[in-house]
Amino acid sequence: MSQDARVLSVQALRDFKGSMIKFVEEARGALSGVEMELRRMRDWLERDQLGYWQMQVKRRQEALMNARAELAKRQIAAKGNTSISDTEQKENVRIAQQKLRVAEEKVALVKKLIPVLHHEIAEYKSCSAPLGDHLSGGFEKSLGTLEKMVRSLEDYLRLQAPSGAGAETAGTSAASGAATTSAAPTTPSAPAAEG
Repeated sequence: MSQDARVLSVQALRDFKGSMIKFVEEARGALSGVEMELRRMRDWLERDQLGYWQMQVKRRQEALMNARAELAKRQIAAKGNTSISDTEQKENVRIAQQKLRVAEEKVALVKKLIPVLHHEIAEYKSCSAPLGDHLSGGFEKSLGTLEKMVRSLEDYLRLQAPSGAGAETAGTSAASGAATTSAAPTTPSAPAAEG
């Protein structure tokens, strides 16, 4: 059972090919942009944040030691003298302890988040890899197939059917040839009578 080819517009296929090329360029750009953002996020968390809070722990430990040393000095000076108060130094120790605790919690949180980020990056890469593979290899094959289709359709459209006038004259001469053939006698004529 044959069906007619309904080629309405080869240009639509060419436009589609152009749209495919544009999509691939944008998709490649998006994938590389996400890759850069993931690298930036990993570096920020592993290097910047972890390094910053580890340094803060060291500084705040020093600040706590200084605050305790000041408190100890004040307490020694206050022995036997009720007019000297160590309230301010005790408050400084409490604040230094609280700041150190915050920095230590931040270090623990960053260390906890690093493997979570690595896992999420791996998940993303496993999902985006098929698209990236197709964009780098399979896309060229798809473009080639599409180009072959366009060329085949253009070749098909270049084919010309027999012109209408040639078909009519061929039909007329065939009909007149059939008429002449039918007018000719089909039986041999009888000999003339002698008279």
